[in-house]
Amino acid sequence: MSITVVDVAREAGVSRTTVSNVFNGKAKYSEETRVAVLEAARRLGYKPNLAAKSLITNRSNLIGLLLPSYVDRNTLTTSPFYNIILDGVYSALQNETYYDLIIYSVPTRARLSQVGDWIDSRSVDGVLAVGEFNPRFLQEINAKEIPVVLIDNYQKNFANFSYINSDDENGGYLAARRLLERGFRSIGLCAVSPLHTSPLMQKRCEGYRRAMREAGLEEKVFEGEGGPPFETGCQMAPALLERQVDAVFCLEDMLAVGLLNELLRRGVRVGQEFGLVGFDNLSISWQVYPELTTINQNIFDKGVIATTTLLNILKEKAMRNTRLILPVELIARGTA
Repeated sequence: MSITVVDVAREAGVSRTTVSNVFNGKAKYSEETRVAVLEAARRLGYKPNLAAKSLITNRSNLIGLLLPSYVDRNTLTTSPFYNIILDGVYSALQNETYYDLIIYSVPTRARLSQVGDWIDSRSVDGVLAVGEFNPRFLQEINAKEIPVVLIDNYQKNFANFSYINSDDENGGYLAARRLLERGFRSIGLCAVSPLHTSPLMQKRCEGYRRAMREAGLEEKVFEGEGGPPFETGCQMAPALLERQVDAVFCLEDMLAVGLLNELLRRGVRVGQEFGLVGFDNLSISWQVYPELTTINQNIFDKGVIATTTLLNILKEKAMRNTRLILPVELIARGTA
């Protein structure tokens, strides 16, 4: 004889409606009640019929995760940032018994048109999207009327979107101020890609520019062509030395580590005659020598908060169309 909702309700000492609400994530109930229902279900061996539940609630209990369209290949290999975001997402979902995550990688802009079909075919309840996407694509996703939480995106607000950002502009300012306080005056900024392609990196650049204006010093911006960050950093070293730059703020840690590697190979005493600050606080920033001074943007927390925000919207505990700016901090180490 199969165990039913009625059996679980009797075991937990609550109503059948309360049991249904707990499993469907609806209505309000105390944490004590939630635990009692789940414990009763565990003791009795009750397993909800997810297919039937989906028909009743008109929900799939699937969350879609979109990785960025501007990375052509090896997204998770070339930038640990995305792995840390995923760790945060998984952590937030660990206690969500009936939500599953499905990942859709968008390696080229040409395939953006397929994402809408994927969302429809999988009937996802909501979407987490990491990075920067074409505005027309975002408009198409917004029209689907499902909640979307964007991480690291500064596009215009859409009614169904919520946004999680770091205080990127302040991070750029803190990085440049650190170099100025250490006595450096010919301070460059290095970006993996042309700045006009990334509103996110433009924000970090704005902070750098503000600090340079306050100091009355010339800006020196060096832009890569969008290749892998580490290799781009290595390739930038000759131009920096030729321009007699004595310090650099790199907009990403992996870019800074590549630059550090090449400068050390050329005999430059980084941290003494050359200052260097990154942005991210990836684990590699304290695994290199000298250890990298960087801006900590709490990447893991960003993944947790984005996922929690989406879950709260799905449970009708939060509103759509919000923007949360998370604080950053300077982590002073050996390179500046």
